[in-house]
Amino acid sequence: GKHFEEVRAKVGDVQRQQADATAEHQRRLEETLMQKGVAQSAGVAERSTKASQHNGQVAEKVQKHQEEIQRRSEQRREQQQTAQQKADELREQIRCKSSARGNEGCTSAPSSPIGKSGVVVGAGNTASMPTGLGSQGSSQFCLSGVWRSLMLSLQRRSEA
Repeated sequence: GKHFEEVRAKVGDVQRQQADATAEHQRRLEETLMQKGVAQSAGVAERSTKASQHNGQVAEKVQKHQEEIQRRSEQRREQQQTAQQKADELREQIRCKSSARGNEGCTSAPSSPIGKSGVVVGAGNTASMPTGLGSQGSSQFCLSGVWRSLMLSLQRRSEA
């Protein structure tokens, strides 16, 4: 009867309410999940951008540091070459003064055994090295033992 119909109607209403509640709950879960996904993607993008900027700054600092090291190295090399050239000139002046006292002629030696190309004059070809003694011509000049050892050490360095 009538009671059975009322119970059946109430059961149908309760089942519809539960279905509606379940559907609403599912919709909210999907919406929340989507929002969290968007937020996560935005966070990843932001971190990626910051990391990229940081890496760029680090690379720039490394580049500047390497350039500074190179500049200092070149500066030290130039200072060393200048000091070596001055020392060689002084040695040759002293040698020429002492040779002049002994009546040995001495024409001026090159101020540096390093040519314009940066290669030791006569390096690799000792036959082209002037070795004459006395003042037999402007193409020859007297070489002391110090000058010869300097030339040999520079020649060894250029070969190394």
